[in-house]
Parts: sequence; C-alpha cells; structure tokens
Amino acid sequence: MIKVDLERIKNNNPLRVESEVQIPEDITDSSVVIPIYRTPEGDGFLLQQRSHNLVSHPGQIAFPGGARDPEDENLLSTALREWTEEMGAPAEDLEIIGTYKGYFTHTGFHITPYLAVYHGDFVFDFNQEEVERIIRLDLSRLWSEPFYSLHVRRNPSSPLMELFYFDLEEGLLWGATARIIVNFLREHCDFSRPPMIREMNLPGPPFFDPKKS
Repeated sequence: MIKVDLERIKNNNPLRVESEVQIPEDITDSSVVIPIYRTPEGDGFLLQQRSHNLVSHPGQIAFPGGARDPEDENLLSTALREWTEEMGAPAEDLEIIGTYKGYFTHTGFHITPYLAVYHGDFVFDFNQEEVERIIRLDLSRLWSEPFYSLHVRRNPSSPLMELFYFDLEEGLLWGATARIIVNFLREHCDFSRPPMIREMNLPGPPFFDPKKS
C-alpha cells in the first residue's frame, strides 16, 4: 500500500497560479492537473486515455489538461477548465494543494502541473470526443508494472532525451506524463526502482513497443 505525505507535498510545492519560468514565444504554455485519490487500500492518480480520433497525441494516457486559452485568467484556470471539459466533473471535486515543477517537452510545450486531492465520487461524464476512458492508477501498481527507459533523438541535431515507459494493461504510459510521474514518485514516494533499458524499435512516437522487445 502506497500513501503520499500530503503535508510534505504542500510544504515542498507552494501554489503558484502562473509558471515559475519565463516561457519563450515559440513555446506553448499549458497546464495539467495531477489528481491524487485516496482510498483505504492506498493512493493513486486519475488519468485519462485520449481518444484515438484526435490529431494530437491520439490514444495517449495523460493527466487532464491542455494549452492555455486567451480567456484563461491564469494557468491554474487553464488546468481547472480542462479538468471540467475533459473529465466531465466539477472543479469543486478538487482540492488544489500545490504547483509541481514545470516541464519543457520536446514538442514545443511547457507544462505546469497542479497537484490536487480528488474528493469526488469517481463518476465522470467525460467528453467522449476527446477522452476514451478514465483510468484509476493505484500507485502500488507502479512498483510492479513493466518499467522501461530508452534514450532517443527526435532528429540528428536534437539533444539526447531519456524516455520512461510503464506497460500498463490499459495501454502504454509514456512521454511527459510518465516523466512527471517518475519524478514525483522519486521525490515523494521513495521510488528507487531502476527501469529496464531498451533500444528504440519504432521510427516515430512512442519510439518503443514493449511487445516487440
């Protein structure tokens, strides 16, 4: 059973409604919610699997969130708007407890994650045009699910990057979401599990298919 220390999280991740860094003009500002649910059996994350019909990141498992809209007051407003639109649940179900460290992706985004405790009833009227399903991911599963990493370059001139993968029964968890989760687990859950190192076996994203390894 894995439980996070909420007081430690609050103390180490003070709430900021905007990004802590200056975002370059050619980078898209975005934010996500990291919804933590609590049960007697342990804590977990709420994730969504994006629709396979979407142009951007089809079928990918991710936290609810997206790019900032001009009418959004701040990045926290962006994250809460996306939560409501995608998950079909009220923002009042979330207790925002802090801002996790931001992350520049290799696809031109900066993500500001907002840590939240979910107090809802796990009933989601999610947007089926954007979301295929909601995933309840118990943290304890991340100590046993197949866990991989590889180093790739998106093109010959780009920097080498390490990608993490969890091969879940719901699908492949990878990319920025996996990176944020691994960082969080290492900082707040004593996650010291080494990934199995693999080589790229796909020419493009997600670059790796565990079933082919």
